[in-house]
Amino acid sequence: MGGGLWAWPGSRSSGTPDTSTATGPTAIPATTAPDGAPAALWRGEHLDREETITPLLAGDVVGFAETVSFRALDTRKGTELWDDMLPRPHQITADGTYFYTSDGPSTDPRVLRIRTLAPRTGKEADRVIEIKGLDGSMGGTDLLAVSGGRLYAASRVDDGGSDSTTGRHFVSVDLRTGREVWRQPYAWGNVRPWLSQVVGNLLLLAKNSDDLDSFDLQVRDVHTGRLLWRRSIPLKDSMSYRPGQLATDDRHVYLGGDRLRALRLADGAVVWEHGKGSRFGLPAVSDGLVHANEAGRGLVVVSADKGAARWKESPSGRALSPELVMVPVVGKKYVYAPVRGGLSAVDRATRRSAWVFPTEASRYVVDRTRTRIVGAGASSVVAIPFA
Repeated sequence: MGGGLWAWPGSRSSGTPDTSTATGPTAIPATTAPDGAPAALWRGEHLDREETITPLLAGDVVGFAETVSFRALDTRKGTELWDDMLPRPHQITADGTYFYTSDGPSTDPRVLRIRTLAPRTGKEADRVIEIKGLDGSMGGTDLLAVSGGRLYAASRVDDGGSDSTTGRHFVSVDLRTGREVWRQPYAWGNVRPWLSQVVGNLLLLAKNSDDLDSFDLQVRDVHTGRLLWRRSIPLKDSMSYRPGQLATDDRHVYLGGDRLRALRLADGAVVWEHGKGSRFGLPAVSDGLVHANEAGRGLVVVSADKGAARWKESPSGRALSPELVMVPVVGKKYVYAPVRGGLSAVDRATRRSAWVFPTEASRYVVDRTRTRIVGAGASSVVAIPFA
């Protein structure tokens, strides 16, 4: 990946902290941009051509899945702490405290190994869990989510056959005991990634449909894996959705598309729809409000309970083109709405874009202290102040 703001030693050991003299990005301009946009807190290079998943947070560390490795950075300074050449994007997840990776012995792909990694060192923080009969090879298992001491995965079960498109199961593993709790079969379908989230006692799973025209959602009981409901929503844009981009609260999952929708988590029923006939981007929900970009207009905000209009972005006098496959970030002062070429800070008091921070980032997370937005693009990472 070369030089630039990041220093790369000639060779790396898997999960080994970087002991080189590089201190990471330090570029902090002395002044803000003419429109008032803040200076970057730090910047760095990135190699994620596929822009695969949303950055993962564990403590004060942010992890980036790249084309050839997984890198862990300090959220405060952007300094690289360690990298690991083993996990691929679908083989790593986080629960806010640790990172979890999967692999299998090179001599036996019929064993799934789950590792718990300390965020600041990349070293194993707990025993390695081994589950026999599940495929631990690179294409054999996708890690979906970790919540309440349980890890959820989609794995190929070794049924003795040679067809890799059969024998797929959702699996739950108890991280405390190291034992498999349940497994439930599912149809393989296309290779689009699963989006997943645990809400209370429900495991929400979603992905782009086989015909690429719809978004298929299902909810399962976290205790048994039993399917509670399944629904397909017409949504062509869902082909571009990435893990980490589901908008939920304790009652609903919220979707964009040709209208904003709220589906009840309990049974999949459509609770409300807003703005039929337009195009809406990926929503974000916060404090009882749903925020989404609308094509040709900008940010719109509706109530989470009924979909009633609350406010819309007012023109700022600048030409802004809303991005629809990027999730807004909701702060106290601003709603940060993705636009072509950057991130627009829409002032919640004036309802106008106060400034635009130029960046190629397409996926954003807010750090544990809620003082920084960390963004990842295809070739760069960046942190800016969060307000």
